[in-house]
Amino acid sequence: MNILLQGVPRHISLVEVKKDLLDIREVLGIHDVHIWSLEGETDIFTGHLIIETENFGTPDKIRNKIKMVLLKHHIEHSTIELERKGFCSGFECTD
Repeated sequence: MNILLQGVPRHISLVEVKKDLLDIREVLGIHDVHIWSLEGETDIFTGHLIIETENFGTPDKIRNKIKMVLLKHHIEHSTIELERKGFCSGFECTD
């Protein structure tokens, strides 16, 4: 049922994933996070991460750090939206 409802897999803590992502030096905030599993084996992440404008020139470096954190939580597939501080698109954005 959890898979059909696209719920967070039981072996993943959403709170811990967010905490570990916010521990990345370049990441200032996070919003619109979704974690689910397609079939009970492949865990998926989508989320918007807010970074300082001066770090926007190295998106691949930051994305790789994010992907390493996600792998630590057994999340193999991700779609990451990087947003500049003050220009984020979600309801939960911070300035």
